[in-house]
Amino acid sequence: MKEELKQRLLKHISFLEVELRDYQKFRQLTKAEYLDDVDKRRNVERWVENIINSSIDISKVILTLEGKSLPDNYKEIVSSISAVKELKLESADLLSRWVKFRNIISDEYLDIRWSSIKKFISETEPFYKDLLNKVQLYLKKKIADD
Repeated sequence: MKEELKQRLLKHISFLEVELRDYQKFRQLTKAEYLDDVDKRRNVERWVENIINSSIDISKVILTLEGKSLPDNYKEIVSSISAVKELKLESADLLSRWVKFRNIISDEYLDIRWSSIKKFISETEPFYKDLLNKVQLYLKKKIADD
């Protein structure tokens, strides 16, 4: 494994690990706070974007490590990591569906964004934790095989 790719993957894993800790904090966010407090709104929107971007970045590195060509769009990149046997990641398609949300988060009306953010917070935590755990195991195995 190239040291540069290993370090990039470690960086992205660490970043995702930190971001996932905030699910509990944002789970407490109310619609009124989201609509009325621009700082809280900005924070939760950026947090969602960070998690989704992290899944994209991790997927790119893993596909590169596996010698696979990168698909043309981010949704397909995240979905494609399900083909990496060592990951055994069955939720890649579910995670890939959230990729498009990062592109529309700034374009939708507040009420629509709020409902999508609330859904993201309530539904995605187990999938991103699964991604994190499996990528950590994948990396350990890759390092051990070198």
